Amino acid sequence: MVATSFNIDQKTDQTLESLRRHYQVSSKADVLRKAIALLNVVSRNEYADGTIILRQRDGQSLRVVVWTPE
Repeated sequence: MVATSFNIDQKTDQTLESLRRHYQVSSKADVLRKAIALLNVVSRNEYADGTIILRQRDGQSLRVVVWTPE
């Protein structure tokens, strides 16, 4: 496995820690791996304008902007 390091701000670090606890994984690196896998799925299913459609538990659809092309 290749080692990589990042400089992140405190808010991002707190978010990673919160997600680590939520998913009950042992490291923030595990959270990042999960996030990358999810973004990979999103990238294959987004519209040309960078949006995706999420279906909420109540069945309602929600359009989310993931990326806006310049």
